[in-house]
Amino acid sequence: MEITPLQEWIARKIGIPRGGGLDLGILHDHQLNLLQKTLGLAKSNSPFYQAHLRDVHVQDLKSMADIARLPFTFPRDVADSGLQMVCVSQSEIARVVTLQTSGSTGNPKRVYFTREDLELTADFFAHGMKALVKPGQKVMVLMPGPNLGSVGERVSTGLKRIGCSAVVHGLVEDPNQVIEKINDLAIDCLIGLPVQVLSLARWPGKIAPGRIKNVLLSGDYLAQSITDAIQRAWDCPVFNHYGMTETGLGGGVECQALQGCHVREADLFLEIVDKQGKAVPDGQPGEVVLTTLTRTGMPLIRYRTGDISCFLTSRCACGSPLKRLDRLQGRSVYRVNGIELRLEEMDEVLFTLEDIVDFEVSIEKQQNKYLLNLEFWAIPGGKPDLDLDIRQCLHKIPDLARLINQGVLSVNHVFLSRKNLFFNPRKRKIKEIIR
Repeated sequence: MEITPLQEWIARKIGIPRGGGLDLGILHDHQLNLLQKTLGLAKSNSPFYQAHLRDVHVQDLKSMADIARLPFTFPRDVADSGLQMVCVSQSEIARVVTLQTSGSTGNPKRVYFTREDLELTADFFAHGMKALVKPGQKVMVLMPGPNLGSVGERVSTGLKRIGCSAVVHGLVEDPNQVIEKINDLAIDCLIGLPVQVLSLARWPGKIAPGRIKNVLLSGDYLAQSITDAIQRAWDCPVFNHYGMTETGLGGGVECQALQGCHVREADLFLEIVDKQGKAVPDGQPGEVVLTTLTRTGMPLIRYRTGDISCFLTSRCACGSPLKRLDRLQGRSVYRVNGIELRLEEMDEVLFTLEDIVDFEVSIEKQQNKYLLNLEFWAIPGGKPDLDLDIRQCLHKIPDLARLINQGVLSVNHVFLSRKNLFFNPRKRKIKEIIR
């Protein structure tokens, strides 16, 4: 098994000669040096950070463990003070990405990138994708593009550097059209959102057997049931990618071992903390905290991402000592009488139904009882009584079954959606209905 291609790339970035392996001591010294430079840049050029870091003395940081002394930043800081976090003149900003905050009522988050920041992302994709594709292969990117700095454009730019061609198709709107295009263009690899790629794997218009060699899923947390379904449909490896706009799109990617995402450690420093903000031991889940080490447009320092994961403790089967981030846990949780209902648990049971391609859950409280409604999307010509299968699957979730048996919650409506599945794809979550 080949070692993750990120290892040689990171070794080169931190000054280790080709073939010299990866010295973690040198990596940590390099990270500390970059952190000190980032803090200096932020304190000198950003009105927000000048106030936020006023009690921070850069010379006091003697190791990366000292990062715990720094205050956190939060999504609300980006929403309320994003422009004040910028460390360069506005003429140097090449891309601004606007993200709506949770609840859709607050100020949107705006994340600012220079051309140099965008170049770092393309460079990461160029090397990370070497685990999936070989020169001469064709990749279809089912993600937004083609504007400068979009994920599709950055992936395409990176792929061209390693001798691959990329078709930036954009999000799936018509599965039949996409499947026809995959076959006609002889596409070897797909990159897309988990549910959208699952829909292609299950759609009646089949992709030619053996056509897809590899799949990379990104853009939302990934249920194991979706990975398994795609692997069965196309008999190919399914890779996971960790990234968000705040990481510069690229954050980490799995190698051929498929045992967690190797982190882009020369550009990013990740921590895992508990609800009180204290570091948790490797192997224990907590919130991912992000610090950018090489970004100049809008550095993020100890940014609370809201993502829940952990660092894997064993060395990867590929042999690399780089940190690996485990599969994210879903963020969408609804609490009923102190019991957590998690969308990810519903995903794991419902996506085992071969005709399901997506579903949406909403919960409504009526007096002292909760009603769960589930709208689902299925492949054309699928099984007619899927609603009954779905109800049976929901009873397999222990906490959900307990609430049902207690009479606290009931599964109300389970119905086939008449809405277009592919209109306005979104991060999936449990919706609360308030009458």
